[in-house]
Amino acid sequence: MFHDTELNKHSVEALAQMGSDAVAYMREMTVEEITSAFPDTPELENNQTYWALFGADGAPLMLASERVDVASSAFYNNLKAIMPS
Repeated sequence: MFHDTELNKHSVEALAQMGSDAVAYMREMTVEEITSAFPDTPELENNQTYWALFGADGAPLMLASERVDVASSAFYNNLKAIMPS
């Protein structure tokens, strides 16, 4: 689940050092960014924004059209989902 803590102020590089088994980060993405991070993703609507969940090491974990779905997935997998600055 999304936690509004001091962790949210960390960079992606700092997250990688925290451990991918405990922390993940989520961020809003455009279709162009998604095709780069998730190359096997089927065609998406260009005018829609999507949310993605990444492991602390930067590995793409999940993609959804709703932020709550990404946060729920992190919670289900015992990950703290944060948004890096």
